[in-house]
Amino acid sequence: MELGDLFEYSNESKMYESKHKENFYKADDESVSEIKSSYSSEFQISVQYAKTLLKEGYLEEVSEEEKSSPFVNIFDEIDTLLNQYKAGLETIDKDMAELPACVRVERQTVLSNMITLLEHLKSLKK
Repeated sequence: MELGDLFEYSNESKMYESKHKENFYKADDESVSEIKSSYSSEFQISVQYAKTLLKEGYLEEVSEEEKSSPFVNIFDEIDTLLNQYKAGLETIDKDMAELPACVRVERQTVLSNMITLLEHLKSLKK
């Protein structure tokens, strides 16, 4: 389990459950090869064990308000933005054909810099 993962009580199993799924995708700059992977896990703990973990400070109770704001894994968000910016970079000439060249160059520079920044941040993942 990782900080921020949630256990929810299941009436069906009469246990607290936590499910996690993570996807990874990367294509090299020349789009010659791509890497895809997926990871999923499911944890179940008894009510008594949850109480023990809560008492010992390993778990904390979360209100319904806190649960409603979805947890966003920053590295998933980085992947989403990278895909968005790379797609935007590929279609600049078509999307901005009617605009002056200086505007297209500025957009290309901004997207390239954002991609560089996000790739650096992604490389920090342990």
